[in-house]
Amino acid sequence: MGIGILRGASAAVLVAAGLLAAGGMAAPAAAATSPQSLTVGCFLIAGPSRICDVEEPVVTKPATEYDIQFNAGDRVTVNAGGCVQTGGHGATWKRYVDPQSSNGLYHGTISLPGVTNGLTELRFMVGQTFTLPFSGDLVLGYEDDGYSDNGYYSHDDGTNNQCKGVGNAFVSLTITSAT
Repeated sequence: MGIGILRGASAAVLVAAGLLAAGGMAAPAAAATSPQSLTVGCFLIAGPSRICDVEEPVVTKPATEYDIQFNAGDRVTVNAGGCVQTGGHGATWKRYVDPQSSNGLYHGTISLPGVTNGLTELRFMVGQTFTLPFSGDLVLGYEDDGYSDNGYYSHDDGTNNQCKGVGNAFVSLTITSAT
């Protein structure tokens, strides 16, 4: 079983529904769309908190900057999961966060301003909350030895069935503003 519990946009909807049922407020924040991924969006969930989702992050190049801005002092909780087509022959899908592979490749990476020193494997970040010392934008990456055949097409169960019944890759960030 891979790391990552609840898919991005689904998490935002469930949290928003729960807040509304409890008398709280939930509203869409400024949603951004990135041409490099299927969906990038942020949703206000309560007070100074929002959930920002990246559905199908870019896996066809080493790094991509997304239109999700952080401010110094923001608290960011990282969630991610799903699978990616890594290309090649046979069962070629791998988990995005903690793939089973023999060469140490095929995993998603993230850069958080002032927390990581460049891109860091998502497996070290998922499930943790970080307070950002600096402002900046979200950068996600992917490690592979060939990017041209990566993507989200021709789903198979993956190496050792690691993607059996698992959807496409996602990253979901819960961001609580310091102010």
